Amino acid sequence: MTELLDVYADDGTTRLGTKPREAVHRDGDWHLAFHLWVVSPAGVLLQRRAADKDSWPGRLDATAAGHLVAGEAVADGLREADEELGVAYDFAGLVALGVHLVDDEPQPGRRNREHQHVFAVRDDRPLEAWTAWDRTELDGLVLVGHDDFAALAAGAGPVPGRAWDGRRTTGIEVAAGDLVPTPYLAQIAQILRTVAQAG
Repeated sequence: MTELLDVYADDGTTRLGTKPREAVHRDGDWHLAFHLWVVSPAGVLLQRRAADKDSWPGRLDATAAGHLVAGEAVADGLREADEELGVAYDFAGLVALGVHLVDDEPQPGRRNREHQHVFAVRDDRPLEAWTAWDRTELDGLVLVGHDDFAALAAGAGPVPGRAWDGRRTTGIEVAAGDLVPTPYLAQIAQILRTVAQAG
C-alpha cells in the first residue's frame, strides 16, 4: 500500500498537496516528521534501524521516529511510539524540543527534506523491560549515558553503550558515525538530561 505524504513549502506550514512517499523523496519535497526521544536517569534510549530499511539501515536513531502521513496532525505522530516500541504515551506529557530542518541525501537519487517535530519523554523502565518493540522495523535498542550522548552529539566518541536485542544485553561502543545524521543533536543533549532528571 502506497504511503501518501503531505508536501509543504519551505516554511513547513503552507501545504502544497499530497504525493506518494517515493515521489516525495525522489523530488526532494518538504514534508513533516515526528521524532520522540525517550530518556531516563540512566541515559538516552536509541533505536537501531532494521538492516533492510531503505534509508540509514542499521544506524542508531531517535527512539521513535517517522513521517506524518497525509492528513495527520503533529500529535498523531505519537503513533510511532506505539508501532515501533509497543508503548503508548499521552501527547500532553511530552516535552516539545522544537521543529528542526533536515535536508540530506541518504542515497543517490533520494533527497530527504523534513520539518522534524521533536519531542522528549521520561520513561524509567530498564532496558531489558522493553519487550514489545517491532522486530521488523527495529533490530534492537541501545542505551547511552547522558554524558556519552552529549559527546556523540558533539561528534566525539566512541562511547560505551548497552545494546538490547530482545534476548540479551551486550556492551558495545557507539561512534558518532553510527547515528543517523541529525543536525539538532547538540542542541538537545542537555535538554534531554534535564527531562530525565525532572521529578
